[in-house]
Amino acid sequence: MKQILVSRFSSLGDVAISVHIINTFLEQNKDIEIILLTKPQFKSLFSTIDRVICFDVDFQNKHKGFFGIRKLCEEIIKKFNIEYFADLHNVIRTNLIKFFLPLSIKKAKIDKGKLQKRRITRKKNKKLHQLKHTAERYVEVFNKLGFRINLNTATSNPVYAPSKNIAELLRITDTKIGIAPIAKHKSKTYPIEKTEEIVKELSKNNVLLIFGGGIKDKEIAEKWEKENKNVISVVGKYSMTDEIALLNNCKAVITMDSGNMHLASLTKTKIISIWGATHPFLGFYPFNKPDTIYIQKNITCRPCSVFGNKKCYKGTYECLDIDFLTIINSLNI
Repeated sequence: MKQILVSRFSSLGDVAISVHIINTFLEQNKDIEIILLTKPQFKSLFSTIDRVICFDVDFQNKHKGFFGIRKLCEEIIKKFNIEYFADLHNVIRTNLIKFFLPLSIKKAKIDKGKLQKRRITRKKNKKLHQLKHTAERYVEVFNKLGFRINLNTATSNPVYAPSKNIAELLRITDTKIGIAPIAKHKSKTYPIEKTEEIVKELSKNNVLLIFGGGIKDKEIAEKWEKENKNVISVVGKYSMTDEIALLNNCKAVITMDSGNMHLASLTKTKIISIWGATHPFLGFYPFNKPDTIYIQKNITCRPCSVFGNKKCYKGTYECLDIDFLTIINSLNI
């Protein structure tokens, strides 16, 4: 069986997108085994995919720096019979891995389309058009190695069996709606006070599950849980695969352009996606979810950032000035 080394360390959204591609690739190539380099916290996303071996990487200690990465490559070469290296990340670390791997290993890396993205996000003379989805860019890496992936015949997503920890939540028969209120950056986060209005309104007749990953998310979610009936915070309480199972059990999920949006794309759940400084044109929209509803303002300064990590140069964050009733009405429930 041929072995392919694949790298995608972060971020959550990009790793979740890679789940789609790796799952489809292995379904269409039965003689392939993938050795995956990713962060330990993301390993569970691949736990139900046959022929994926997640290799433990420790960039904080054992594999830190130039010599640590050389040691990582030595360990991989000793343990596996790698014939190909598919770099889905293309950063300094993965380029060092490519450098240290033997010349006999065929290598290919992702083209991130940085120039195209700069043309879309610049202040003046924006060239607005749909760029390739990140998933398509991943496919191109495998194409360069001589493999083919047909996304048109992709089967269902991996199935994550829920643990007994969420059994009680799954037994709730009322309509459940997921809300992931916070993205990593301010320019991608819908104003919390407006999200609170959504929570107050929707919790009157539905059960709301609040998702998130950080301390701020946890504080906000627990505050809403105390102040509103039918609101349940799941922040920091369950494993990532259990969160996916909960998302799959919701009728819909309201989310920012964030990692939770891409986790939701691994489910059958309808996605209501709110966009601020970023834009689906940049290729990070939910993969294989044609029923996604995009909530965004058509203003000339958008998009101004690829990842949303820039401050609003106007200082107004006008892109996120969206009536909360627009979002509620998009649910159509």
